[in-house]
Amino acid sequence: MESLAFRIKRKLKHLARPKKYEGKVFCIGYNKTGTTSFGRAMRNFGYYHSSFNQNLWREDYKNQRIINVIDYTAKFDSLDDLPWLLIDMIPVLDKVFPNSKFVYLERDEESWKKSYYNWRIQIFNQKPDIEAQLKEFREHREFVQSYFKDAPQSKFISLDVRRKGELKKLADFLGKETSLDDFPHENKTLYGTPEWDKKQLSK
Repeated sequence: MESLAFRIKRKLKHLARPKKYEGKVFCIGYNKTGTTSFGRAMRNFGYYHSSFNQNLWREDYKNQRIINVIDYTAKFDSLDDLPWLLIDMIPVLDKVFPNSKFVYLERDEESWKKSYYNWRIQIFNQKPDIEAQLKEFREHREFVQSYFKDAPQSKFISLDVRRKGELKKLADFLGKETSLDDFPHENKTLYGTPEWDKKQLSK
């Protein structure tokens, strides 16, 4: 557990960071496509990175305080997850932060459905309407493909964090160096696995 002193120091460091309105890296992959693994990779590359922020999501985005979302975004080098991946946010980010890069994360539908279904049970203890969620997943994918269809290769890339060599592709896209070829596997959904059964038995 982080000490209070460490949290205060980190908060002060964040507050001291200047806001920058260009040159971000946005991961716009849908939930359960490897966004946590992407975030870990970006931190390893040295980016000041933000993933899902509950307060920003609930207090600002859901209450349409988009200026607050923009101000928060300006403090970071790279970001993933909600709200940045959303269809209504992508054009805003593209306009407000020129010269930014966008990374879409692919995942085959059957694998995604299983992961999303198990994740909802593990985290929220509820079974999702998986067909409704799949419809949103497809709509998001189609929007991204249409929006970036004419984007230069220096602006947009599509990756699958499960494929061999994809971390190296991301590094090349960002102009970074890495001795690794593959993404780390972070935030693995345990529900439906022997690890989950073992965890429940140990409670």
